[in-house]
Amino acid sequence: MTAEVSESMSIEAGKEELPFYTSWRGLGGWKPTSVGGVEFDKQLDRLSLWVEDWDHDKRCNILEGIMSRSGYNQIQFLWTVTQPALHRDFMYTARKEFPKLSFNPVSTHQTRKTKEKAKRMFRKQEFHRVQSAYMRHVDEAKEACRERELPNFDLLNIINREKNKTHVADKVDKSQNPSKSMPYLPQISNTEYQRKQELIEQSVGLNAVQGQRSSWEVIRSAPPTLRFIEMPIRRHMQDCQQSKAVPEIIQTNTAQPPNQSMSRKTKKALYIKIGDNKSPGKLPEVISDVPPEAWKVFHWYEDEWSDVQRNEFLHKFLLKLDPRQHYFISSYLAVKQYRDFLEFLPIHLSLKILSHLSPSQLVKVSMVSKTWYNLANHNDLWKVKCQQVKIEIPLPRDPVWKKVYKDNIKVRHNWLTGRCNMIECKGHSKNVLSLAFDKRRMASGSSDSSIKIWDLRTGNQLSSLRGHTKGVWCLNFFTRNLLLSGSYDSTIKIWNLKQATTVRTIIGHDGPVWCLCRRGNTVISGSQDKTAKVWDIRRCLLQRTLTGHNAAVFSIDMDEEGKIAVTGSADRSVRIWDVETGTFKKIIWVSQTTSIMSVSYSHGYIACCYGETICLYQAEGGKLIKTFNEHQKRVECVQLKITNKDRRRGILISAGQDGLVKYWEINQNKSSQTFEGHGDKSVTCLRFDELRIASASHDHKIRLWDFSA
Repeated sequence: MTAEVSESMSIEAGKEELPFYTSWRGLGGWKPTSVGGVEFDKQLDRLSLWVEDWDHDKRCNILEGIMSRSGYNQIQFLWTVTQPALHRDFMYTARKEFPKLSFNPVSTHQTRKTKEKAKRMFRKQEFHRVQSAYMRHVDEAKEACRERELPNFDLLNIINREKNKTHVADKVDKSQNPSKSMPYLPQISNTEYQRKQELIEQSVGLNAVQGQRSSWEVIRSAPPTLRFIEMPIRRHMQDCQQSKAVPEIIQTNTAQPPNQSMSRKTKKALYIKIGDNKSPGKLPEVISDVPPEAWKVFHWYEDEWSDVQRNEFLHKFLLKLDPRQHYFISSYLAVKQYRDFLEFLPIHLSLKILSHLSPSQLVKVSMVSKTWYNLANHNDLWKVKCQQVKIEIPLPRDPVWKKVYKDNIKVRHNWLTGRCNMIECKGHSKNVLSLAFDKRRMASGSSDSSIKIWDLRTGNQLSSLRGHTKGVWCLNFFTRNLLLSGSYDSTIKIWNLKQATTVRTIIGHDGPVWCLCRRGNTVISGSQDKTAKVWDIRRCLLQRTLTGHNAAVFSIDMDEEGKIAVTGSADRSVRIWDVETGTFKKIIWVSQTTSIMSVSYSHGYIACCYGETICLYQAEGGKLIKTFNEHQKRVECVQLKITNKDRRRGILISAGQDGLVKYWEINQNKSSQTFEGHGDKSVTCLRFDELRIASASHDHKIRLWDFSA
């Protein structure tokens, strides 16, 4: 039989005889470790003695130094094996063994989710909730693991006195009611019982003056021979057990620099920064209360041991620790793992990081903590988000950008789904012919020759204006308190809304004024006299007359700068004019038989209607892009708004004699929404902005379709 076979047989026999083959609970363990040589085993044996001499505070400080020098594998191992330390059963048992520590569970994201789930599944009175410890810094975790002084009383004697009182009360009750009492059993007298308890206390080392001692303290107070019974002792450790001295301990005091064999990181740990200078020979504050041999452990752990040896050391080292150190490791790692890194960064860096998230992700991020809520709702952050999208709602003076973004999304969704509140305005006695509104008010003109001012939000009538002798066919707000109106009586009037009086009356046309359009101080009016006139409304001065149509001019619109005018006429043509020179630039023959009832210009595109058809043209070149055919009767008015010129996207609103108001996306062939509010009565005019649509009809009513609700 060879030597290798005999050695393997002896090893197998040893495994069968020994119940814990890889245990490391005493001096030397059972066999050499498989991951290191003899030197590694010697180092572990020395550590087994050192750990017994370290108290709780020193162990925590050493653990902190070890974890600060650990890599990802070691942190993952420690976090995994200390998970039971977060369980409520561990907390309850450990609190009984060590009453000086509270052992509160550490509040983490996972525990909060579990708590919320428990609230949804059970009622509050059906499950027990333990108050959690909310830790944000490592110092708070260290403070939670620090033992506190208990009141100076003997808990064991108090329990004994309570038992004696119960025993005396039972004895008196049995003597008074002998029929109900149990058979008599011999009892030990109080003096004899107390004498035996004192002997027990003296034998295990309990001191009534110092208070209660836990079972862990009782075990630690016993001689080493009782704790490590029948443990084999290696030859190189026999002297250590007899002399109680640790060999090869690094003799480092506070006045000497670290060993030259240590790594730069270990040496750096021996210095503490004071102002701009570094003074050698002082231990850092983080691990100041550590024994001298701890620096030897740090040196081994960081410089000499491999990754596998570190894991083996941690595995055996955890067996030497009590629940207090396990709780410290779990709390320390929980704080490290769930540390709020955004809180410690400058605010501009935190906002820069969050700016890469989408708005929906920012909403989720805001629910993490109060700090993240404040950062995720920062006004500058949401201003950037608003700049990345098209804002289609009017901006307030001091915008809260998150609210602006939210309202913009909400209004856009309401437009697409048709969700709105309808407000009905009643007040005219005849057909309503014209509409105009600004941000707060709406003006309406009627065949009853009156003009009424309405509140856009409530639909209440604010005032009524009278001065025209016939129906009012067109309206336009000039300033906050001035209103322009054109009437069938061939006049244009300027109204003072505060005083409800006429300021100016302009006479220039030879027929009814059908339409008005304003950009800045320039106003263009269209009339039955086949002309369109350009006015400087500030001075009430006629600048030029646009002539060329062969029939009445029913509709006028201008570009955003007021340099180009577009007119639609009963002569079936649409003409594009240069406002400054008064010459037409292009003629578009839209229809062969029917008058052009309405035109609308927006960012290089023209929408016009004739009969039941709506046409979309490109202003430059006069190219027909698309036609829309859904109305059953003649279309009376259209209004166009281009939102993206390059991609040819925009909104088109139309209304006609069929009583329907339709909402179109110009890149689609079918209308997105159809609003029915006027029955079968003809809709004569409409206006819309980012938040609402206003329509007027022959039913003498005005309807507001509000999409901001």
